[in-house]
Amino acid sequence: MLTQYRKLLLNLKSLTTFRSVLQLPAVRALTELLNALNSQPEEAMQAYGVLLYEVREAGFQDLSSYLADHLRFDESAFGRACAKGANDALFSDAAEKDVRILSEAATLDFDALKACLAESFPEHADTMMALPVLKRGEELDFSELVDSFVHNGVGIFARGRAFLWENGALSMVRNPDHIDEAQMIGYTWQRQEVMKNTAQLLAGKTANNVLLHGDSGTGKSATIKSLINVPEFYNLRVVEVAKSSLGELTQLVRLVSGHTQKFILYIDDLTFEREDKGYSALKTALEGGLENRPENVAIYATSNRRHLVRETFADRQGGDVHREETIQERTSLSERFGLRIVYLSLNQKEYLNMVEIMARQAGIEMDPEQLGRKANQWEIQHGGRTPRVARQFIDSLHEV
Repeated sequence: MLTQYRKLLLNLKSLTTFRSVLQLPAVRALTELLNALNSQPEEAMQAYGVLLYEVREAGFQDLSSYLADHLRFDESAFGRACAKGANDALFSDAAEKDVRILSEAATLDFDALKACLAESFPEHADTMMALPVLKRGEELDFSELVDSFVHNGVGIFARGRAFLWENGALSMVRNPDHIDEAQMIGYTWQRQEVMKNTAQLLAGKTANNVLLHGDSGTGKSATIKSLINVPEFYNLRVVEVAKSSLGELTQLVRLVSGHTQKFILYIDDLTFEREDKGYSALKTALEGGLENRPENVAIYATSNRRHLVRETFADRQGGDVHREETIQERTSLSERFGLRIVYLSLNQKEYLNMVEIMARQAGIEMDPEQLGRKANQWEIQHGGRTPRVARQFIDSLHEV
């Protein structure tokens, strides 16, 4: 039995394509355990404990699931090559060999491993046999792994669809705001324009950068958020860019350009003060400098202002010799978005129709006249006929 474990240790050390797996805490503990099997009881016991701890701490019940998760989602040259359809036969053969070796580790029988420990260190046999075990895992499937790379890509963008870019770091949004098409009422042509442009991006065609501007609470942000829940947009990733991180847009664009997924860089509630450093970065990202915007990237922004740079009367009366040119340069940023879509507050008929639809969806039964009267009262008290106000009104009926 020791010979079997010794062979597994040597095989693990021979990994090539997926050699980074050896740096995973659980795999590192496994190699230390196998290395200490016949000579170092204290080291073997410690490595065994670390192995179980790391697998369970990562949320898995067996080593196979732990390895499969890392193989699918950790960055690897082979994964990137598969995603781009660029892996060659030699590369693929080496990767498949590695997966066979890792399958040996994945299917370890921990009861047999404990028995081997007890046999190797008879003076500690009782302690060894009392150790807890992991479930015996299943073999790793190389073809399933390749299929995952081809359809989902690799790395963090294979794990989720919504992300946040802030202070030079990318993080996955684990519980994105779930907005589906059924919840989107009104503003049909606006949403159709956004959907059409996004479909062009996903098809690999030239797509416009998009500015959604207009009244607050009209559903501009919801329109963009809903895109990640469109089934046919499975290859779309939305990265929300914090306003404070606009100066890092070029860095973000370079990061996502190397991936097979399509990316919307989403900036919410966009406005600039006169000396805002993010202004130049966004302008460059929209129009491109010497470095073109990648074909898999588009910028979508929302704003309550059509002119994105805040302007005061003092600006118009300032001491700039070429004042008109300066004002025009500041206010023309919105024109650099190829698609500009306006969202305005609803008229009374549209607002009441939206309220009726939302009430039906919520299962609220009320006389239409009474519903309309209450909705109008709510709108007067809460400042505007918008989807946000309508939703808040419906939510208030639930509380009664």
